[in-house]
Amino acid sequence: MKKLLVIFVILLSVSILLAGNYYIVQKGDTLSKIAKENGVTVEELVKYNNLENPDLIIVGQKLRLTPPYTQKDLNEQLVMATLWYQNAGEARALAYQAYNFARILYDMDLKEEATKPRAVIVDVDETVLDNSPYDAGTVDTNNAYPIGWSEWCEAKLATPIPGAVEFLNYVAETGGEVFYITNRNDSLKQATIENLKMFGFPFADEKHVLTKSTTSDKEPRRQMVAENYRIVLLIGDNLNDFSSVFRHKATQERNALVDEMKDKWGTKFIVLPNPIYGDWEGAVYNYNWGLTPEEKSKVRKENLFMWRPQK
Repeated sequence: MKKLLVIFVILLSVSILLAGNYYIVQKGDTLSKIAKENGVTVEELVKYNNLENPDLIIVGQKLRLTPPYTQKDLNEQLVMATLWYQNAGEARALAYQAYNFARILYDMDLKEEATKPRAVIVDVDETVLDNSPYDAGTVDTNNAYPIGWSEWCEAKLATPIPGAVEFLNYVAETGGEVFYITNRNDSLKQATIENLKMFGFPFADEKHVLTKSTTSDKEPRRQMVAENYRIVLLIGDNLNDFSSVFRHKATQERNALVDEMKDKWGTKFIVLPNPIYGDWEGAVYNYNWGLTPEEKSKVRKENLFMWRPQK
């Protein structure tokens, strides 16, 4: 009975693999036999599996039956999010809504007595500057961040998020200051300052643009601002733009923390939409950014809540 159970488990494992993109080599198999039975050519099997000797396959060897899933394939999943971000009126409306509401909150704070100068802290990427052309540029290529990122920043082609310039200049006009806390590297600081200046962002200077030196944790930089300023608002597109409690947390933990801090959203914290990238994606992978493109695609789909009609 025990022997039969072992055989059943082996057969079940083989059947699962057969149902997917792989085949397990069995005794008596040849590459031509496997190719014929699975609707592929010998040449394709050799290519998909990087076989140096087509006549040498080993029992138990796992052979890929389909082309390898590449970064180019994974990048195809960027199309809808980036298309929405660049073309949807709803995306622009959400940005204006965020900055209009930020002004309402800032005006409310102006009525309060302040013992320190007022300041607003903003993130840069996808909060005040739109980098979506960089992401769009990876579609139909095998490129992914950070390939080309420094070149993009140095080119200073990012454009303002709707409503950002107007609101931040209003802060400056009413006596407040703006701090840009970004995880762009220090090496990109000057290019970032120049990009901001091109569009009339206030306080685009060495003091107020705080880039990443040693850590991506923004809390030390926020605390540095808080020592001398009354922080009225924090504005960003990533939960880590608001608090370090979200760092390296799993999806469920991040969502639970958002619920716990529900009174801060729209009162102290203003969130901009970013469906293209972010730490939310890292949380889906349990921060294992080293997953292959195929593994990332699999994990993404496993984390979807699905419904399908009955056949």
